[in-house]
Amino acid sequence: MKGMVRILLFVLIFMSAVFDVSAQKNVGFVEPFDFQLLLSGNFGELRSNHFHAGVDFKTQGVVGKPIRSVSDGYICRVRVQSGGYGRALYVMHDNGYMTVYGHLHAFPDGVAKRVRDCQYMNETFEVDLDLSPSDFPVRKGEILAWAGNSGYSFGPHLHFEVRDSTGNELYDPMAFYKTKLRDTVAPRASAFSVYPLRGEGVVDGKGESKVCKVVNGVVADSLEAWGMIGFGVKAQDYMNDTHNKYGVYSIRLVVDGVERFCSKLANFSFDENRLINAWVDYERYMNTGEWYQKMYIPGVNPLRALQVDSLNGVICIDEERPYCIECHLSDYHDNTTIYKFIVNGRKMPQPEAKPYTHVLYRGVENNVEFLGMKLYVPKGELFEDAFLNIRMNGDKAFSECYDIGGMAYPLWHGGELSLRVNDSLAVHSSKLYMKRVTKKGGYSVGGKYDCGWLTADINILGCYEIAVDTVPPRVLPVKENAWARNRRVVFRVADGHTSIKSFKGYIDGEFVLFEYSSKNSLLTLDLKKERVARGKHKLKVVVVDACGNETVLEKDLKY
Repeated sequence: MKGMVRILLFVLIFMSAVFDVSAQKNVGFVEPFDFQLLLSGNFGELRSNHFHAGVDFKTQGVVGKPIRSVSDGYICRVRVQSGGYGRALYVMHDNGYMTVYGHLHAFPDGVAKRVRDCQYMNETFEVDLDLSPSDFPVRKGEILAWAGNSGYSFGPHLHFEVRDSTGNELYDPMAFYKTKLRDTVAPRASAFSVYPLRGEGVVDGKGESKVCKVVNGVVADSLEAWGMIGFGVKAQDYMNDTHNKYGVYSIRLVVDGVERFCSKLANFSFDENRLINAWVDYERYMNTGEWYQKMYIPGVNPLRALQVDSLNGVICIDEERPYCIECHLSDYHDNTTIYKFIVNGRKMPQPEAKPYTHVLYRGVENNVEFLGMKLYVPKGELFEDAFLNIRMNGDKAFSECYDIGGMAYPLWHGGELSLRVNDSLAVHSSKLYMKRVTKKGGYSVGGKYDCGWLTADINILGCYEIAVDTVPPRVLPVKENAWARNRRVVFRVADGHTSIKSFKGYIDGEFVLFEYSSKNSLLTLDLKKERVARGKHKLKVVVVDACGNETVLEKDLKY
């Protein structure tokens, strides 16, 4: 009976996917550009804590290329950020889809005026405006905006998304533009990884994962295993006419002719974004920056793109014989590469599991207290049981560093960490923040002080300590002698501890709009655009960091 239910469920999912793709093909989107479409990034690429939500269209290496609305509708939202998508437009279409255009260079005049009025009214650079259908209607093929390099972008391109009408469900734009993009190149793997399950599997006599390189299309290493094991793959896709590397659309694991795992990332919701951390080898990514996608689910992962068998894709090696392993890598154009290798089943003793001080169970609410630390992880936030070594690192004069886990365990949405604040730090209670300590130094996760404790929301188990920030941001003029000639005032803004919370600029006591770019920490005033009159002026810039430290810089400006 369970088998019949599973088959029926699979058929329903398959029919739903077919219906959805068919519907997408018939919406009649036109291309956003008048020139050949090429991608610098595809849908679902693996990024830190998220999947790439759209595709990145190349703009021939320049800013200012006109972007066309892909269908009839209206501009429903306009946003300006220091990072993220920079300048972005959201269009609600008559066919029920929403499209998003990010990293823009410029808005159309009416939208630009609405944004500017809001910025001056609220004295802020960043804005997020919801618009009505009557504000800015657009027609299919109409010039919508101009492509650029704003926000957290490191080269001119258009970030383009297709969403449902709620804006929460994201679809692969390739479903609409497959015939417009030439691709005859199949994905390729560079390595495979093998994972013995804790206390249940052995690989080459060890209870540790093993990486096997791919050389000339062949898995170079021989493998012996026993018990419960999983596989992972490091792979990338490629396309014609570009040198870029892309994410792999579909991955299949076949063992002895039977499919055990399949991934197909055609759509996802924003709430599924952090599920990427349960799909990949998160510890290896954090240590090396390499992406290995697991072809099994070690605990639980509700990501809809993953389909597994009754063992969650885990392979039971319980016979002393060769097991034939196949990995099928496919792109959206059905170009496929198949890798085949053998795992020899051989009885081996189970290695002794590494010791641990605490264990957190994924199916329950977890509360842990250890010396001056309190950790709360809600039910369902762990993807698998976490076997932790919680300890205090080092002997610091002001604050202890708590190592929670001995490795990085990701959480789906997050948990809560509290650290006791000693008397020497309590005097700086308004300037305290919690710092995640990493090999590269670390970063702030915020925090709130109350009654001797600093509490912060965290989304990863790792090393944390209390830090204090009493140092105001640095605001340094950049090429000041060229300001008048270039009609631009430029400062480099930096904060060594937390981050920039706010900034404002004034000319002769009146607010004037500075733009801030988080990717290069530049604060810029366009004197011509902001209609600053020629002559002598009093310039004032106020920058505040996340701990409330403020820098006020005043200068004479000759323009």
